[in-house]
Amino acid sequence: MKEKLVALLLRHGTTELNEAGCFRSWLDVPLAPEGIAQAQLAAKFLQKYPIKRILCSPLLRAFVTADLAAKPHGLHVNQHRGLFPWRLGVFSGKPKKDTQAALKLFVNSPQVPIPEGESLEAFENRQFAFFEAVLKEKAGLTLMVCHTSNVVALQNFTEDERLGEPEDAETVKPGGVLAVYWDGKQHRAEAVFGAAEPAKFGGS
Repeated sequence: MKEKLVALLLRHGTTELNEAGCFRSWLDVPLAPEGIAQAQLAAKFLQKYPIKRILCSPLLRAFVTADLAAKPHGLHVNQHRGLFPWRLGVFSGKPKKDTQAALKLFVNSPQVPIPEGESLEAFENRQFAFFEAVLKEKAGLTLMVCHTSNVVALQNFTEDERLGEPEDAETVKPGGVLAVYWDGKQHRAEAVFGAAEPAKFGGS
């Protein structure tokens, strides 16, 4: 079977917390002016794809990014809780430089929940179940607008192993796009717009 494009993932544009080097997690921070510009560039890039539906995280930064991407296609945006990022609890809003080492303890012990948040294993399990369900649906090309932890989780899902840690590095920059392909046996993901360094697990 010839490889087929089945989904696209768009990372939301940047926020002031991104620029300050802080964890965003479930904090509902808006896009910064630069983030809106990034989302507009992504929307222009995505015009060439025959997108049939758009799912997005309920958080404002993702919804605004998704709404900009939806307009050229005349589509409505459907918010889905399955695209919430990794819930980092006590680390939310904190500078990465001060807390990255502490977060790494929870990466290395993935069954242990972060206080006021969730464990890495719980995040991966709900994310993998979401991706498995969405990618099985015959709804046409789907655009999912989400956070960097979701992007990394999708890559790990397609590779069937943990290649990256969602809060340590990034696969695509804010406003970047990941394409998901299916060859009849397995999925494959690659950055097609705004590629960054290889991802490692733990932002959003």
